[in-house]
Amino acid sequence: MVDQISVELEPALSLRYGRPKGQERLKRAADALTANGFAVIRASNAAKAYEAVLGLIPDGSEVHHGASRTLELTGIAEALERSGRFKPLRPRIWAMDRQTQSDEIRRLSAAPDVMLGSVHAVTETGSLMAASMSGSQLGPTCLVRGGSFSSSALRRSWQT
Repeated sequence: MVDQISVELEPALSLRYGRPKGQERLKRAADALTANGFAVIRASNAAKAYEAVLGLIPDGSEVHHGASRTLELTGIAEALERSGRFKPLRPRIWAMDRQTQSDEIRRLSAAPDVMLGSVHAVTETGSLMAASMSGSQLGPTCLVRGGSFSSSALRRSWQT
């Protein structure tokens, strides 16, 4: 879990959510995630998270990612699209005509080799919580061919 990314929170939110959780609580959450079939990788800072995430994705993979402030702040989103190691779907999809290529957009979005995105909460009981306005990223996150990664808790679903 990445627990050291600097983001400016509104003062009211900082009092409640801006403080790091104790190591005991993080360990409980990590143990519960592991018991639920997730491979948990904790990174102490954004640079280490960057290395960990990119190191898990096989070269040449079709990679898609949902909107994620964490992926942006760590530089992961940019690396996915500009490193040359992967086949990024996001720029390809954005360049397509929504009127004439909607079926192809839907197919590409639904089944990338690797899908990355953030979850909105990690519980101490080993659950990941995600909310979505349209639900468009939820299917690929659960059902991708190659693997599914969350920037909060990484899971290599092809190994389970």
